[in-house]
Amino acid sequence: MLLVIAAVAASMMMLPTAEAALYTVGDDLGWTIPPGGAATYAAWAAKHSFVVKDILVFNFSAGEDDLAVVTKEDFDTCNTTDPLYEFEEPATLQFLASDTFYFTSSLAGHCSKGQKLAIYFAPSSTDSPSPSPTSSFPLKFVSQKIMQGTRT
Repeated sequence: MLLVIAAVAASMMMLPTAEAALYTVGDDLGWTIPPGGAATYAAWAAKHSFVVKDILVFNFSAGEDDLAVVTKEDFDTCNTTDPLYEFEEPATLQFLASDTFYFTSSLAGHCSKGQKLAIYFAPSSTDSPSPSPTSSFPLKFVSQKIMQGTRT
């Protein structure tokens, strides 16, 4: 955990502070099956205005949970058989494109119990025109530890 925090802190020093905000998903709850179901993460996201270059930290215990980035269709149906990306350790991600991103856990039953989150990242006021998300990679893995995530 300290390695992740140190990596995020070091990465933040290299980022312009006015351009990126750091958010810990779920705040103190972290990334887990929420006690209030899917509304818990939806309410958390509604409290924030996310923009391109913002950073999300997904805190969870490796081996007890995971993180999957999925399509909207898979998010809606809780299908985690073919995620876009999957992380078995806590993940810190920066978003480089304006789009809606969908997250869940691939562990059996976690998504249907509410461990899912959809977030729209709006263009930032300092963004210059960039290629569409389909022609460029929309995520940046902030910490070195995240490079272990696999694209399926």
